[in-house]
Amino acid sequence: MNSDRKILPNRRRGFTQKAHIGGHKIYLHTGEYGDGSLGEIFLDMNKEGATLGGLMNCFAIAVSLGLQHGVPLRKYVEAFTFTKFEPSGMVQGSDYIKMSTSPLDYIFRELAVRYDDRQDLAHVPPAQIEEKKYIPPILPVTTEKAPVTEKVPVEVTPKTTPSKAEEAKVKGYEGEACTSCSQFTLVRNGSCLKCVSCGETSGCS
Repeated sequence: MNSDRKILPNRRRGFTQKAHIGGHKIYLHTGEYGDGSLGEIFLDMNKEGATLGGLMNCFAIAVSLGLQHGVPLRKYVEAFTFTKFEPSGMVQGSDYIKMSTSPLDYIFRELAVRYDDRQDLAHVPPAQIEEKKYIPPILPVTTEKAPVTEKVPVEVTPKTTPSKAEEAKVKGYEGEACTSCSQFTLVRNGSCLKCVSCGETSGCS
């Protein structure tokens, strides 16, 4: 056994993420050290074909060994984000990632957001998701003369209707209209913007 390898604890934390990429199912499982850092990954795409599933399993083992021997997660993120091969396209099931160019692009975006705070690789930043989850409580208001606590209606300031651009950003899009179909469904795709409604790309350098 290599003495440089950092062994994971027998009982470890982590998460399991189920997602669909272009209609193909993938399961990402992680194992963590006691300090919460990433120590291993498991990938399950067996139902998508024995060859692809076997290759992904072997790839996960290789990445896990690298992590346990000190390879920083950011090195894998730099190497495998934006890789392009099928299945690719819309991502369903992930809170943060809504589009990917390959299974590896999705996997390392997900890991980078969760373990390296790479919000630049998320289509919907974690801070934005937490903000949407928080709803301030409405507390009962009492009057001095009332013998018991009673609820007093709270006046609510009328809100303006959000624009289509604002609604699009909340849903994880860029907030700009497609020049081809006018839908607000543009997502970041490398140096370009891609419309998930009609497939048009724009803004490429």
